Amino acid sequence: MYAGALGFGIVAYGVWAQPDRLAFSYLFAFFVALSLALGSLFFVLVLYVTKAAWGVTVRRIAELFIRPMSVFAVLVIPLILPIPYFGLHYDPMKSLFPWWASAQHGQVVAHDEGRAHESPEGPLAEARGLAEREPLALRELPVANVKRMQEAKEASEASIVDHKRPFLNKYFFFIRLIAYLGIWTWLAGRYFSWSTEQDRTKAVENTAAAQRFTPPALILFAFTLTFFAFDWLLSLDATWYSTIFGVYVFAQCALFQMASLIAVSLLIRRSGLLGNAVNVEHYHDMGKLLFGWIVFWSYIAFAQFFLTWYSNIPDEVAWFHKRWADNGGTWIGLSSSLVVLHFFVPFWFLMSRNIKRRLPYLAAGAVCMILMHIAEVYWIVMPNFGPMDPSLLDLGCLVGVLGIYFAFVLHGIEDYSLVPVGDPRLPRALEFENA
Repeated sequence: MYAGALGFGIVAYGVWAQPDRLAFSYLFAFFVALSLALGSLFFVLVLYVTKAAWGVTVRRIAELFIRPMSVFAVLVIPLILPIPYFGLHYDPMKSLFPWWASAQHGQVVAHDEGRAHESPEGPLAEARGLAEREPLALRELPVANVKRMQEAKEASEASIVDHKRPFLNKYFFFIRLIAYLGIWTWLAGRYFSWSTEQDRTKAVENTAAAQRFTPPALILFAFTLTFFAFDWLLSLDATWYSTIFGVYVFAQCALFQMASLIAVSLLIRRSGLLGNAVNVEHYHDMGKLLFGWIVFWSYIAFAQFFLTWYSNIPDEVAWFHKRWADNGGTWIGLSSSLVVLHFFVPFWFLMSRNIKRRLPYLAAGAVCMILMHIAEVYWIVMPNFGPMDPSLLDLGCLVGVLGIYFAFVLHGIEDYSLVPVGDPRLPRALEFENA
């Protein structure tokens, strides 16, 4: 809690010092914490829908990660609440989303007052003709032609955003946000109640009810996570399209959750609170899942990149270009590290059975994936602000949000058993052995 207070002190300072950057830094931190809770919710749902006995002993830790889901309804406030008074000019929605200002007025913002009511097809077609007649480098074009092409680009982008206006409007955006947080909080509360109540009553009916409810819960989870990713991450650049983006974000959440579950359970086990309930056999299985999620994430991330590169459509390439050549090329290093440290190194490192059964090595792999997930969320959000220039404000937001979130998680560790002692499959979980 003290770390959260310190972090939010830095956030408060950011309202005065860097109000435009604060919105991006806070969104980065908010999604890092939220992705752990969402990944844990998915893990709990999967254990129930597959009736997997091996994961019963580690399920409670995942349930403690989802227990404070309702706190995100409070943590999201700095992302949606403008502060236009007392000499402050902090409006996070306008800072984050270029389409937000036009959404408030129900029209596209004109980039040139002389073309405010002109159809974007005119300058766009003219620019295309110019490119065909004069295949010169943009820097060699006369200033007037460069300006015309820039106007055409802006008009084209405005046309794309205007096409999405039924979805990207202020009131519908907030309605969806309330729906996402409400559904996640309801699901988390329901499964946590079933599990902890069973500790006391030993009622088998709780497990049966959870299993029956899980298929529709998975459908709700898939839809809400996908559209949340579209709203809060994809629409940071509303001119970009990616139908696989929701799956890409889901893969991040699942991978981050498994890495965090391994790391946190090892810390709790080292303190002696878990006893022998979670042993090498369970960590071997979690290591296999961690390796599997690394492969799945890599496949989805590569598919998104490769199809964009192969089609070479300017509107689609711009998203990756912003993380490579644009912004002065400052994001090249982080982009390259995601390829090396998020896939190649952990893939070869965690492939071995021996590594998965040697807990210090498994912990090292899990910590690597935790750090790379944080770096990846930073890589998704911050290039929309500008060149890579890490700030104390970024760290302050991360410490603040994670500090508040983990304060509630740790409070749950004190109040509830770390193993679901009422689950009928617990004896099988304790005797579990890998083939």
